[in-house]
Amino acid sequence: MEKLKISDLLDYKFLSGIVASPSGKKAAFLARQANKEKNSYDSWAYIADFCTGEVRKLTSFGAESHLLFDSEDTLLFSSVRKHEDKAKDGKEKTVFYRLSLKGGEAERAFDIPYSVNDMKKMADGSYVFSATVDLNKPEDEDGLKEYQDYHIIEELPYWENGAYFVSRFRNTLFTYQEAEGVCERVTAPLFAVSGFEISGETIVYTGVSYDQVLPMKNGMYGYDCRTKTTTEYVKDGDMHIGLFGCCGEGRDLKVFFAGSTMDKYGSGQYPDLYVWENGKAALFAKHGNSVGSVPTGDISLGGGKKFLVKEGIPYFTSCARTRGPVLSAKDGCVSTAVDFDGSVECFCQVEGGFAMVGRTPGKLQEIYLYDSVSHTYRQISDLNGAALKDRYVGELHPAGFTDSDGVDIDGWVILPKDYDPSKKYPAILDMHGGPRVAFGNTMFHEMQVFANNGYFVMLCNPRGGDGRGDEFADLREKYGTIDFQDFMEFVDHVCEQYPAIDPARIGVTGGSYGGWMTNWIIGHTDRFAAAVSQRSFSNWLSDFGCSEIGFSFDVNENGGKTPWTAPKELWERSPVAYADRVKTPTMFIHSLKDYNCPLSEGMQMFAAIKYHGVPSKAVLFEGENHELSRSGKPLHRMRRLQEMNGWFDLYLKGEKSEC
Repeated sequence: MEKLKISDLLDYKFLSGIVASPSGKKAAFLARQANKEKNSYDSWAYIADFCTGEVRKLTSFGAESHLLFDSEDTLLFSSVRKHEDKAKDGKEKTVFYRLSLKGGEAERAFDIPYSVNDMKKMADGSYVFSATVDLNKPEDEDGLKEYQDYHIIEELPYWENGAYFVSRFRNTLFTYQEAEGVCERVTAPLFAVSGFEISGETIVYTGVSYDQVLPMKNGMYGYDCRTKTTTEYVKDGDMHIGLFGCCGEGRDLKVFFAGSTMDKYGSGQYPDLYVWENGKAALFAKHGNSVGSVPTGDISLGGGKKFLVKEGIPYFTSCARTRGPVLSAKDGCVSTAVDFDGSVECFCQVEGGFAMVGRTPGKLQEIYLYDSVSHTYRQISDLNGAALKDRYVGELHPAGFTDSDGVDIDGWVILPKDYDPSKKYPAILDMHGGPRVAFGNTMFHEMQVFANNGYFVMLCNPRGGDGRGDEFADLREKYGTIDFQDFMEFVDHVCEQYPAIDPARIGVTGGSYGGWMTNWIIGHTDRFAAAVSQRSFSNWLSDFGCSEIGFSFDVNENGGKTPWTAPKELWERSPVAYADRVKTPTMFIHSLKDYNCPLSEGMQMFAAIKYHGVPSKAVLFEGENHELSRSGKPLHRMRRLQEMNGWFDLYLKGEKSEC
């Protein structure tokens, strides 16, 4: 069995965006793969034919996106295939191509003078798309040149992760008529679209119109393309509306949606299922858990449909404790529709069931086909089989326990490669972000690299995480208390179960909330011999004004308290307040375009412990954002893992890293 290496990441194919043909006999999807020379990702269109069982590559340019079927045998997609396909002089453009599945080259179909975010077909030659519009942007060329040198800030949030300043930016809805080459705006300038679906000649969309501060609640609307009129389905401000799907048209239109009133658990409250029909919205099924999420990982790249309606029944992905099945709602109850061993990343309705992009234990992503009659699924692609062939992929051995408060905590241990129980090994506690996130039973490249480098890897889902309802996930005003307790008791439990772990050589790492927790841990215990704090935040007082979500997330997580109403309390809840107690050598990894957990948050913790004489190091990545570990440039993702392994090898093994 060969060692799995950091560089194996270059061989992985990341699947996403699966869409069905009109008959449901085929499905197209995207496959991305790292391009080391370009330090980016190539993206190709693939087709899965369910009649023949064939899965094949359709395109070779490596720049395809926004897949949709224009007919049963014609695929429409955006791409950059020629020099003239590129936008110039500060302007925007998205070029679409058509490809016949019967053979031949893709032909240029049309171009749209916007950077398209999402595109759907309404009828032949008629499309609906969303695109981000900068309302500050001058229309004349002279003004456009000058505009590159300044930014106008009038709103919160004023910047967005990876996107820089976004005040007066709006995701806007348009229709496009190919024959006339005309784009027509559907939503008002200040309206921010969250999502849209098409049912007949009606565009159903969610979002909110705002000025100054983005609200947490939104509304739902219907736009009739025949009369060009808009109807309010759910009043703006009644609830937060998440994913949704439609069926029927005209008077028979039904819209099923995930909605949260935020009345008990604040902005993090999980949704229930609602239905809008006959002019009003009503509760359809109680749920109180995630809709659209799945257990976290670092072997996925790209999106896809996570909610759809089939024969009047809504289906959606969900994080169900440690797995990511497809659930459905019927007769007021939510139940499991596809009991998938792993996580369904996205799916579409096909003839006889669903086609899905999924992760199963010990494997990378593949395409799976679910049969609604036999209630079974099978893998139909093998795009990633060769990438892990003869590699050591450590099994996730269950290591759950009951904490001292009587709560069951899910956890796992990955054994080091060539494990010998008679030897002593170092270990790493790896913590997820969120905190409303959860680990599952599927592969994590980062952790497999640690295990292949000779480490035990410990991972668990403490209180505050996803997949177990509101009460379990509610961490408001409890950060650093029950979650810290669960992590420490989990380490105790694992060390007891595996005496081969050397308690003097345990490291800790995590990103986002996991980075916050790393910062908190090193200020509250000396049990860890090394730490790596990734994309972290450390100060509730400063984060309020610097993070894109400081004014919303931070206030909610602290029970409505702000730096002006409870400065002392927020300081005492901040990891940086305890930096003078830190003795653990700590590396900080941060991205310069991370505006979710901005650079200032990681660097003030770095400066604080460096000032107090603690061995520390910061590794900062140009051009990257909060998603570095999941969608960052390939060479940056590899360098990040090299730096982490080097730090742990130095302080847990006393040697230079072999990675």
